[in-house]
Amino acid sequence: PGLRTKESADIIVTKNQVHNNNHINFATPGEGFESLVPSGSGILVVGTDRTTVQDNHISGNNFVGVAVVSTVILGSVGGIPPEAFADIDPNADAAKIISNKLENNGSNSPNIGLPGVDLLWDGNGNGNSWSKNTFTSSYPSPLPACS
Repeated sequence: PGLRTKESADIIVTKNQVHNNNHINFATPGEGFESLVPSGSGILVVGTDRTTVQDNHISGNNFVGVAVVSTVILGSVGGIPPEAFADIDPNADAAKIISNKLENNGSNSPNIGLPGVDLLWDGNGNGNSWSKNTFTSSYPSPLPACS
């Protein structure tokens, strides 16, 4: 909300090492959407379309390894009402989470109504899929498979 760019799409996140991202969020509280990101988040796909997260090693993140969530969900963490997102499509659509190795994520869930897990989807958006990932925990279970 409040940005000139209203769309984000065609993103590829590949061959990264995302480990122990558990430090306190250093963004200035209330001065940007990034200040709402919970500590312990590995890779977040928030409201983007056609994002591929592939061949990453993601471990030791206290909240989540990879999350695919609506911008509205993250906004609710900071008390931003859903109406604030009226001029954008807040949902992540056509995300593909493929061939990632996830381990030891999700040991501490923040109080935001979502569990701490390796792979997380809030259920919003269309065409999101997961395949060939190595992981222990997911929400929901099972996640939709890629065709």
